[in-house]
Amino acid sequence: MFDPTTRAIQKVGAAILNGRNILVVRKKRQESDHYIMPGGRMEEGETQRETLTRELREELGVKVRSFEYIGSYSDIAVFEGDPLIIHAYQVEIEGEITPLAELGECRWIDAHFEQNGIKVGSIMAKKVIPELVRNGKM
Repeated sequence: MFDPTTRAIQKVGAAILNGRNILVVRKKRQESDHYIMPGGRMEEGETQRETLTRELREELGVKVRSFEYIGSYSDIAVFEGDPLIIHAYQVEIEGEITPLAELGECRWIDAHFEQNGIKVGSIMAKKVIPELVRNGKM
């Protein structure tokens, strides 16, 4: 169970949409078969926008064209097992998506990912995707 009094990992996540599909990524060296949102940890003194811009350039080789706040969500991190807060944004990008840095795979999924046997990190699966579905974006 998530304890809000514990210092949580702060990450910024990008919901990149293509029609009714959302981009998910998987790291090269991970034991879990879960996909997660592109994005990453905020560095000291960095704004959420700066984190989004840096992480998407480093991980996917793309530029942020625009972004819109979806919400901030907390749970336990799939990989670290620590409390996690993800500040999620719907992001429009420019450039060709290429998995770089620690990423091994990128793929597009739809709202029926569970029925298709695709595992997605808890915040994305339980919070972000349902929010995008409720808003008619997926």
